[in-house]
Amino acid sequence: MMSATCYRGLLVCLLLVFCQPVAHASPKVAIVEAQILIESGEYEEAIRYLENATVQYPGNDMLLSLYGDALYENKQIAEAEVAFRRALEINPLNALAARRIEVIRSIYDASVSEQAQQLEELTLDKLFDLIAMAMAFALGTVMSKYLRKFSDWNFMRRSRKLFLKGDYDDFVDLLEIQLSTNELKPLRRSIKFMQEQMSQDEIMTLLNRYVNTEDNLHTLTRMVRLSYEHGDIPNT
Repeated sequence: MMSATCYRGLLVCLLLVFCQPVAHASPKVAIVEAQILIESGEYEEAIRYLENATVQYPGNDMLLSLYGDALYENKQIAEAEVAFRRALEINPLNALAARRIEVIRSIYDASVSEQAQQLEELTLDKLFDLIAMAMAFALGTVMSKYLRKFSDWNFMRRSRKLFLKGDYDDFVDLLEIQLSTNELKPLRRSIKFMQEQMSQDEIMTLLNRYVNTEDNLHTLTRMVRLSYEHGDIPNT
């Protein structure tokens, strides 16, 4: 008997075959469908699907990181690294992209170590490329703390703007991104801001309406309740 995951994978594959080209309903739907394909091992189908999705939503770092993940699992390492780096340019806190790049860099470094005896055969241009790459990584380490602070500030600015506009669907999407990347301190600040604008009942109604998964809903509602229980915000 086929598992539920296999049925979902088959359904998405059929949609891809018979319904292309179709605009994706939303980045959220595209992310879920891409995850199903990748988890089902349908990497080539996921690559084709995400090629279209990333064109439709070029500023979505989660779609780019899933695109990189599908390429990585399909052994297209160089293309995967490009996708992961594009995702990090949009969101430096994208955990999936950062982890994958670390693995790719480790594989690359191991290969360089094995071929160290052939270093004298490198052309001058290739040597300069290696030096430039090393300098870029060193600079990235120095700047990472400041980039992180700026990214946190910009993320909070975006989420507050969406909330105050009443765009609660996209606001909750940002909360779930913070949750999925384990950015708990910024997430608590987002929840505190939400509590300053709404009552507890209103917040629970909002989360129940817009949160995508049961696990995320359970975690977010629990964080809200604990915040009130600890006295961070009056329970109005």
